[in-house]
Amino acid sequence: MMNAPDRNNDDQARTTLVPYSDHETGDGERKTRTRAPIGREGNADQGEMLFSGRVVLSRREVKKVYLRSLRPGEKDTGEGVHIRAGEQVLIDTGDLVINSREIDASLSSPGPGGYAPVANTIWTWYQVAPRPMAFFLFFFALARRTDAAHALWTAAIEARDDAREKTGTPRRTAAFELLASAEMMVIALHRCFEMMEGLRASFCPTLSIPTSVETIRSAVKEMRHAFEHIDDRARGRIDPRGTVDPDALTIFDQPGFVHSSILRYRGHTLNLETEAIEALLDAREFIMKAIEEGPVKNSEGWNATD
Repeated sequence: MMNAPDRNNDDQARTTLVPYSDHETGDGERKTRTRAPIGREGNADQGEMLFSGRVVLSRREVKKVYLRSLRPGEKDTGEGVHIRAGEQVLIDTGDLVINSREIDASLSSPGPGGYAPVANTIWTWYQVAPRPMAFFLFFFALARRTDAAHALWTAAIEARDDAREKTGTPRRTAAFELLASAEMMVIALHRCFEMMEGLRASFCPTLSIPTSVETIRSAVKEMRHAFEHIDDRARGRIDPRGTVDPDALTIFDQPGFVHSSILRYRGHTLNLETEAIEALLDAREFIMKAIEEGPVKNSEGWNATD
């Protein structure tokens, strides 16, 4: 399995400032607050909770406690902030800094293959950061489709492991489940790759498509066409024009798939256990870098106010 990239890279993270409203503590209760709640209104009590972030003591005044985010490079001692009954918790304008990588780490944990869902990160970030709609909708759709591809990859790997432990009819059942999940994963992965290229071309031109994606892109595309048009392949048709070719039937020939984790079609191969998950991890990092890059005006005149 591939190792997941560092999701707490503050050097690369995009940051934004958000307001924070006064917050009263409970009467007669001593509290320790080390994470500031961030909601739609800038205060979790006034709107929907989005995420929490680490805060430390800035200064104290009479009946007032001022908090702030950690400064770049500042060591976090882990010390909490003690709030006495009747004290107000305040954060000065500009003292609460939201970091895209911190949001990401707080919202999801790595799962199978080291992949962590990313759609919630994208949605949450653009609740507090400027959100050009044309960019956001495309970007969010890409994140959702990438998460979907990983969910299907996970289902395929689980079915494969199940099939390896069984014999007879139960083994065949698990093997067919493996194929079903793998087919849908390839279709989702192809759309993910296409949207990555679309994002780069239309919004983030300095981003590069990861090598792991480019390496398997052709195989994924051909397999996607075959799986999406499985009815045509069953009739021996190789393309939308109805051209008959014996190679069309190779999509049904998956020898040793349970043991090898390798899909095959017309000379193309795709290893689920190595190539597919590596591409998914790199696609996720591509998405995180797109936050840091931000959208730019394209040749069609799109700009950040659209």
